Amino acid sequence: MFLKNKNFFDNPISSLSKENQDSEKFFQNDSEESTDSSLADYKATETELRFYDPSLLEKLHKLEILCNEAGRSDLLGQISDIKGYLFSKKFTVAVVGEFSRGKSTLVNHLIEKDIIPTGDIPTTTLPIRVSGGLRESLVYNTEKEHRVFPLSEKSWDAIEKLRGNVAKSREEIDLTRNCSLLIEHDVEIIDTPGVNSQVCGDYCIAEQALGICDCAILPMAAVSPFSQSEEMFLKERILMKKVPRIMVVLTKLDLIEEKQRISVIESVRRKLHSLGSDIPLFLSSENLVQGWEEHSGTKVIRNQLLEWLHESSHVSLKKKRASQEIEAICSDLETVYTCQLEIIAEKEEKRSQAAENKKQQLLRSSQIQWDLLEIDMLKRCSHNFEWIANMTEERQQDILEKVQIELTHVSNPKEWWEKDFPYRMKMEMISLGNALESNLQAFYSKDVNWLNHLLQEKYGSCIPPQNERIADKNIFRSSIMQQRVELQDIKQARLNSRIGTGVATVSGYFLFGLFGLSPLGMAVGIGGGIISEIFMNKRVESQKQALSRAIQIGLPNAFSNCIGTVEQNIREIYISTIRTMKQSCLNWAKVQCDAIDNAQKQAKDPEQKDKIKQKLAELKTLAL
Repeated sequence: MFLKNKNFFDNPISSLSKENQDSEKFFQNDSEESTDSSLADYKATETELRFYDPSLLEKLHKLEILCNEAGRSDLLGQISDIKGYLFSKKFTVAVVGEFSRGKSTLVNHLIEKDIIPTGDIPTTTLPIRVSGGLRESLVYNTEKEHRVFPLSEKSWDAIEKLRGNVAKSREEIDLTRNCSLLIEHDVEIIDTPGVNSQVCGDYCIAEQALGICDCAILPMAAVSPFSQSEEMFLKERILMKKVPRIMVVLTKLDLIEEKQRISVIESVRRKLHSLGSDIPLFLSSENLVQGWEEHSGTKVIRNQLLEWLHESSHVSLKKKRASQEIEAICSDLETVYTCQLEIIAEKEEKRSQAAENKKQQLLRSSQIQWDLLEIDMLKRCSHNFEWIANMTEERQQDILEKVQIELTHVSNPKEWWEKDFPYRMKMEMISLGNALESNLQAFYSKDVNWLNHLLQEKYGSCIPPQNERIADKNIFRSSIMQQRVELQDIKQARLNSRIGTGVATVSGYFLFGLFGLSPLGMAVGIGGGIISEIFMNKRVESQKQALSRAIQIGLPNAFSNCIGTVEQNIREIYISTIRTMKQSCLNWAKVQCDAIDNAQKQAKDPEQKDKIKQKLAELKTLAL
């Protein structure tokens, strides 16, 4: 529905343009006062959610100066995020995870209004920041304009039409909702796109939301809980981001048979326990599993959020997380300044060569790492081929058995071959394509998540996944090229035979009746009918055998053609991802080389060595 924007969290647009302020006269507030009694135990928040410390602010200011002096302007965005996180007056909840896991549905329940689009396919394709206010609205923001819409379902369609007429350099949606959770307790909810949606920028939006949130909610669908990619996202993204509070919410439990629900819940809980983190598990719906009443339903989830919000450790957790981020930035800067000292230590006549050697050494060692990443990604790509081979071989055999069994019950092979068989194969092949698309996209997302984890850890960056379909339906729609098999219409032939037999029986009856042998005439006619039916049955069996041979030849060929196209698509997507990864790494290397060149220029200053030592000492202080 909406294309997401990775710049959503950079300097959010909040002011309304004059032109659209005029449109407020059309605004209608259809909100209702929240009456949720579950929040009665919590008074309007008097907790100071901001962490305002002049000394910490001074630290961040000094870091900004050092980043500019070291030529690491790329770190300024991280410092800006830390400031925004520390000084935010809201308790920010990021709802993250894969698409079709019930993220938007859960947000709708939390804000007590079904207003954000939901469905079985990824529909929320723009990040939505939900905050409290007496006057409800949807505000669609771009760099050039701000449009206000009433909080209604029709507004989403209006925004979609509007989006088609603007240059989408930056977009965002602010949703204002009148409910006690948001207004009285200063809670803000960020509904993010699915991290495996394959839309460029979606993954980065979830990353940024995790970087500024006080709490992360990870919905998981009970029909496919704790997939491999979900487990990796939880371990390598949410936990790595040091999010202070995390909860997992199990959704769509009503789609599971009642007797199997408890085993699904226990399986998820065991996996959470194996991660070594105390992550609570909640159920999105009430009255589905006996014994889980205290961990079921939206009211319980709201109360847990408020309990975390009012904890005395809230501010200290914010400080701890910010300190970890500051320490990481200091470590990056320390590497730069240490390199500069090494260059300055060289004699003047060797300094230029030393700088060049360091750049070459950096590029060589980095190139080795990039090549290893490329090899790993190609191996992961090959694993997809192995999975496809195993999966399609089994699926091909299943389809072949189904069709062969169906063929044995056919009375008119020609009609079945020309009408029923093509439709059956079309449906079977499209089903195969859907299964391939779903699984291969999940595998690819898992691999990109793995790659981004390493890139973030080593280079402080991540790359968006490729927005391409792997197993497009059109590949499978016309995949069966039926062999031309000469077949007789058995239905018509049998009708002709029966007419002939009837004529022969009547003729025999009258002919033999002239000689007083009418019964014999009847017997001859009936015998001819039996012989004709035997002959027709043999013809039917002969046609079935011919069709069976044609299917055994044609089906593998159809599978081979489709799978070849799918494998080519996978190869191209992985190669494109590798190219993007290398470009990201080259950008990182350029920053490092620029820092080395900068150090060489500064080395002409005789006092530069002492200045850098002073900066290194200052960094150690800032990291404490």
